[in-house]
Amino acid sequence: MLIRSNKIFIKIFVTMFISIMFFTTIYSIYTLSKQKSQILKALDTQASNMSKMLIYISSDAIILNDGSIIVEVFDKFLNQNSMVEELILSRYSGDSYVVRDNNWSYEEKLHEIYDNKNSNESSYKIVYSENLKKDVFLYNYPIFLSNTKWGELHMSLSLAEYNSNLKNMYLEFIAFFIFSVLTIIIVSYLIAKKLSMPVIKLNKVAKKIKKGNLELRSDYKSNDELGELSTSFNEMIATIERSQKALHKSREDLEIKVKDRTLELYETNKELEDKTKALEELNRSLDSRIKEELKKREKQEELMIQQSRLAAMGEMIANISHQWRQPLSAITTSASGIRLEKEFGMSDDERELDKLDTIVKTSNYLSKTIDDFSNFFRPNKTKQEFDIEIELDRALTLVGASLKFNYIEVKKEFEKCGKVYGLPNEFSQAVMNILTNAKDILVERKIDNPLVTIRIYEEDNCGVLEIEDSGGGIDTEVLPKIFEPYYTTKHQSQGTGIGLYMSKVIVEQNMQGKLTAKNINDGVIFTIKIPMV
Repeated sequence: MLIRSNKIFIKIFVTMFISIMFFTTIYSIYTLSKQKSQILKALDTQASNMSKMLIYISSDAIILNDGSIIVEVFDKFLNQNSMVEELILSRYSGDSYVVRDNNWSYEEKLHEIYDNKNSNESSYKIVYSENLKKDVFLYNYPIFLSNTKWGELHMSLSLAEYNSNLKNMYLEFIAFFIFSVLTIIIVSYLIAKKLSMPVIKLNKVAKKIKKGNLELRSDYKSNDELGELSTSFNEMIATIERSQKALHKSREDLEIKVKDRTLELYETNKELEDKTKALEELNRSLDSRIKEELKKREKQEELMIQQSRLAAMGEMIANISHQWRQPLSAITTSASGIRLEKEFGMSDDERELDKLDTIVKTSNYLSKTIDDFSNFFRPNKTKQEFDIEIELDRALTLVGASLKFNYIEVKKEFEKCGKVYGLPNEFSQAVMNILTNAKDILVERKIDNPLVTIRIYEEDNCGVLEIEDSGGGIDTEVLPKIFEPYYTTKHQSQGTGIGLYMSKVIVEQNMQGKLTAKNINDGVIFTIKIPMV
């Protein structure tokens, strides 16, 4: 039942059956035609021999035009040859002797079926005889005596034996055809089963693996291409299983880290509260109070940075899902393509290798993506030279998939710009905060044809980065407050209110730059200025 319900088995079976049946039918038709021609040829040979013998016997009477002798010889010949139905001697002068069983007549004009005067060769055909009122084998034999054409002999033979031979031939053909059909069905079934069984088994294993049973493997062993496919398929599933386990472990590790960081944040908040109470009691010395206030601010900034990184980490998890959706789809498409090509018999080694290369390259791309996200959160407090465009591309790499997922177009207008001096990782985080904020506004307001325009250029010995969106701008009452800590216009579940604040701290306090925002015609533009080297 598994074989008969499988499409590839049915296709192979039908193809084999039709192909063999086609050639068998052509051969049978050819054989029937040839046998029928042989039966007619036998009648032709028999009629020719009888005609020659009859003309030889009656040659003198034909030359002398002795009708009585002609009739007597023809009548005696009819009585001795039962298959001869009628004999007609048509003289060149136009008169004819018509002799049938115990009957003869003299006629001046014959029916048109006997007209063969313009031919000097014998001929035959199966026609309907008006004289005998039935179909006969009519043989026309030209009479040549002493190199002179005297007329023609028309001999009508019975078709009983001819029809009997045809009937037997058709019965034999029907029996042969039935036997051939049964044989073709059996042969086609066996061939289709042999060719499709490995593919059916491999397909069955693939369906079970598709449901999540990655421990299952194909047990088909062979030295042919299907055997190689089975081995490659097992290796591919093993690789996917290992990758899935590694991804699961990475996710568990990330969850543990998030929990640890959350606990640290809670403890830091508690410690901050305790120190705030203690600070209220320390009012004896202004100098000591200033120092304690500075320490408090530093810890608060560290806390905000930590909160900002945790918020960014949550955003990164969403970006990972967008970043990985297309590569995982490419892996699924390549694997499905291999299976479909095998199912429809269109597979070849080159296309299989191309698809397997695609899977390997895409898997390497996923691994590189994990490295990019890991490097993004790696702390770096050492100032150094860096290229604005390179750090911008890092931020776009992390948030680009989310922008693309929401159909947001990114337009770049870059001019020549030298290197700036600062903290590249924190700069990338600040840029990503601004890009994420622009994305949220465009999505929240459902802007048609959403656009983010990014410009890089030099101005007043500073590297300048502008990020402009088409989100409709910021309310004039809200605009002065957007860089304040914990201020947000989003729902509590969507924003913490520290993203833009931390971006401003990173740019202005940590890198002595400048971060501003202003409304334009249909949106808002953020401008970052960083001193050059």
